[in-house]
Amino acid sequence: MVSRSLSPIFIILLLLSAATVAAQEKPRRIKVIGTGKAESTPILATWFNTEPSTDPIIVATRVWGDITPQDIKRFMRIYFPRNYEQLLEYEFYFMAQVDMSFFTPQQEKWIFDALSNYEKGGVNTRSIMSTHDWLFLPWRDSPISDAFPNDVEAIAAASEHQGEPGELVIKNDADLPNIMKPFKEPIEGVFGQYSGLDTWPKPGSVILSYTRNNRNEGHPVPGQIAHVFYWKWEKSITFTFQDMVYNTFWSPREASTSNPYALDIIANIIWFSTGRELPEDPLKVHDFRRNLYTFNIQKSLLISLLDFAESFGANPDSEYEKLGEIEDIVSDASDDYLDRDFDSAYETVKVALERMRDLEEEASELKNRALFWVYLVEWSVTTGVFLVAGFVLWTLMVKRALYREVGQTRTF
Repeated sequence: MVSRSLSPIFIILLLLSAATVAAQEKPRRIKVIGTGKAESTPILATWFNTEPSTDPIIVATRVWGDITPQDIKRFMRIYFPRNYEQLLEYEFYFMAQVDMSFFTPQQEKWIFDALSNYEKGGVNTRSIMSTHDWLFLPWRDSPISDAFPNDVEAIAAASEHQGEPGELVIKNDADLPNIMKPFKEPIEGVFGQYSGLDTWPKPGSVILSYTRNNRNEGHPVPGQIAHVFYWKWEKSITFTFQDMVYNTFWSPREASTSNPYALDIIANIIWFSTGRELPEDPLKVHDFRRNLYTFNIQKSLLISLLDFAESFGANPDSEYEKLGEIEDIVSDASDDYLDRDFDSAYETVKVALERMRDLEEEASELKNRALFWVYLVEWSVTTGVFLVAGFVLWTLMVKRALYREVGQTRTF
């Protein structure tokens, strides 16, 4: 009788427990705020729109090129979270050379409080954001910088901020997380000379990579300038980069000095700092991301080709329908990826790439058929003009059918 009377309560407790566990489950996609110099935001957009596990908003917060202060104020007003509750929906804050003058004190407090009181992640780049004091001093004075592992005060007090170029080294200690270690050998073979701003890791920081310094400067180890490092801040994990995201380590510009694993490192940083498990086979995941990036490029080129063919009268409805089917395959691959079935995701996206190649050939044939009539009309017009001109030339200059000789006159 006792067990029967308690069984409903026991069932209720089980249900509440299950509901609590479900509520604590992390979402499949990580909401990311990417913000900073307008030169960096296209790179952030490429990363986070390629990576299936991220759900980003990208907001420029520093002028560059044609982006004006008025543009940035408008971007912040439209896209940046409008209250603290909206900001808390984002798990990771990527701050790539931000200009703190575009943040209100309230927005700074929101980010600082979120990093202090919730399990969030973050990155700040370029050490102290800039070599210019009107940019690094506001960062130093912002409470947000306290949550990041770089000692801005120490770097700002130095007369020289730019680091000396040196060999880039990825640490391979057994107790370090597999954020950068899996890519140590191929990366170090490329970056024999590399530099950024000096860094000064705060006590408790964990250094993942560094550049050698022949002047024997560096903290905490002389001769080593920390490149990528992190620490535990309250409930969050935050990182500092020595360099900028559009430097060659993060954004390849030349084949001979490229880092094909930049997105893998960024994704690992986001996963690690937001409490996700890192992949057991990072190279297989790298291949999946590379194929997914290739698919996105091919898709963009294919759509351009179909639009071009349509402008000459072709009907690409069939090709667009097939493209939709291929996109469904890629969506399935992304679902497998989010479910951490990386082998299935890799094989599925390979199928999508094979079908994309077939569709590209079909689209090329469609374009050729559309242009055939253009070429035919052009050839007909050109040939017709040539024949008419030849006929006139033959009539007037050779046959002289319309030529009448003028008689001679005598002058008295």
